[in-house]
Amino acid sequence: MAMVSVGFHKVANLCGRRESWRLRLKLIRLWKMSAVATPDDPFALHMLFVDQEGLCIEAVIQKHLMHRFSNSVIEGEVYNVSNFSVTRNSGKFRATHHDYKLTFNANTRIVLCPVVTIPDHGLTLVKTSDIMKTKGSSLYLIDFMGIVTGISEELNLSKEGRQTRLMLIDMVDEMLGKIRCAIFGQLIDVVKGYLTLPRCGLPVLIIQLARVNLYRGEVGIQNLLNASKLLWNPEIPEAVEFKNGLAVHEIETDVAISLISDNSRPISIREQFLELNPRKRLGELNNLLEDGTCIVHGTITEVFQEDDWWYIACSCMRAVDFSQGFPFCDRCKREVYDMSPRYKIKVLVCDESESTELIMFDAECYSLINIPCKGLLSDSKGKQCDGYPNEILDFVGQELLFRVELNADKSSSFDDESIKVRKICFEPCIIKEYKGLIDDETPLKLNELELTPPCFGHSSSTPSASNLKCKPPSEGKDHEPCEKRKRGKAKLIKVEKS
Repeated sequence: MAMVSVGFHKVANLCGRRESWRLRLKLIRLWKMSAVATPDDPFALHMLFVDQEGLCIEAVIQKHLMHRFSNSVIEGEVYNVSNFSVTRNSGKFRATHHDYKLTFNANTRIVLCPVVTIPDHGLTLVKTSDIMKTKGSSLYLIDFMGIVTGISEELNLSKEGRQTRLMLIDMVDEMLGKIRCAIFGQLIDVVKGYLTLPRCGLPVLIIQLARVNLYRGEVGIQNLLNASKLLWNPEIPEAVEFKNGLAVHEIETDVAISLISDNSRPISIREQFLELNPRKRLGELNNLLEDGTCIVHGTITEVFQEDDWWYIACSCMRAVDFSQGFPFCDRCKREVYDMSPRYKIKVLVCDESESTELIMFDAECYSLINIPCKGLLSDSKGKQCDGYPNEILDFVGQELLFRVELNADKSSSFDDESIKVRKICFEPCIIKEYKGLIDDETPLKLNELELTPPCFGHSSSTPSASNLKCKPPSEGKDHEPCEKRKRGKAKLIKVEKS
C-alpha cells in the first residue's frame, strides 16, 4: 500500500477493513458538538485533519473518552495517529466527502510531531452555483470564499423561550454568484471585531465548515454551532488567487460595505399568517395537489390521549429508536448520547363546518404551555399523574391559526396521517383579521356547506341553525372515531340545498 512517508498511510486509501492504520495528519479544526438547548454539555469532540496530499478526514471522540484526548490536541499541529477505528462517514453534518471517518477508542495513540509541517489549510472551496444545486439541503459542510458586499445589524430572534443572535452577510464569489450567509451566536462578536480593523475596500471572507440552509425560501449558508470558522482577509494562496480573479472580472472592490436594509428584519407573526402563506379552510386540505404550507383557522375540540404526549428525541429532533437495545438515531445514523423529551400532541380542530386531526410538536406546544417538555414531564411524574397533564388538556376550546405543512414525505419517525403543525398564532386581533379575509375570499353558501356526519352529534340531514357549527366530539352521545382519510381528515357529508 502506498505511503505518504515511511511507515504512514494515505487518507485516500482508508477503508473499513480491519487493519492497523498509521497516519500523519495536521489538525485544522477542533470543535465540541452539543445540542442547542444544552451548549455547555457536549456529547462528542470532532476533529478535522488533513494529510500531506491535501485530503481531509474527520475524527470523532465520544463523550466518555473526551477527557482523555481534549487537552492533548491543538489546532495547527501535526500528529502521528494510530490504533483507531475506521467507520462509515454518516450523520447530518459531515465535514468531508470521504466515505469513512476515524473513531478514537481507549487504545488510540496521538503523538505530536513538531518537526514536520503540512502547509495545506484543508480548504475545499465551493462556488455559489454548486450551493444552489443543493436546493438548501445537504448532508455535507462546505467551505465558501467571497467578498463581503453587505452586513446587517445584529438581530435578535426568539424561539422556544430562547433568544438567538443573528447577523446577515451578503457575499459574492469570483464568478459573480451572490449568496447570503447567516451568522449565529458567538461568531457575531468575531465579525464585529473584524469590522473594527482598518478597512481597505471590500474584505475577502472564508467561512469554513458552513452548512447549507434555506432562509425565507432562498438557498443560503450559515455557521454550525462551534464548528464553523471565519477567515477575514487571510494571507493564504487561495485568497490571493481569489483576489486576482476579481481583478480579471473587473469587479470593483474599492468601495465600502453596505448595510443590509430593513427588509432583512425577522418576519412578523402578522406577515407569516396574513400575507406570506395561502389561506385555506380545513375542508380544502384534502384537495390540495401540491406540497407546501398554508394557514388554517379552527378551535381545538379534543386532545387525543391514545399515545404518549412526549417522545425521546436526538439533538436533531428525530425520535430515538431503542429497538436495537441501545439509543439509535436513524437520521444521524449513529448511537446517540444527547437526548431530551419533546412534545408530540395530536388534537382535533374544527372550523365552521369541518374538522381534521393535527399534530403539534415541541415549539408549538411550548408556545401554548410556556413550560419546557422536560419540566412538565418531571412535574407530572412527581404528582404521579397517569393521564395527560391539565396544562395540555386545557388546549381544548382555544381558537387558533395554524401554519400546517402538507407533503408526501415518508421519512417521519411517526407512522401518523395527521397533518403537521409548523407554527401557531393565538393573537385575537390577527385571528379576527384572518377570519375577515378568508370570508371575503370564499363566502359560505348554503348549498356548498359540508357538514360533519352523525358521529359528531348531528342527527339531522337538513341544514339548520343548530348544525351549521362543528360541535366537539364529546357532545355526541355515541361518539366513534371518524374514518381516517389521506390527510387524517374526518369523513364529510355533502348537504344540498332543499
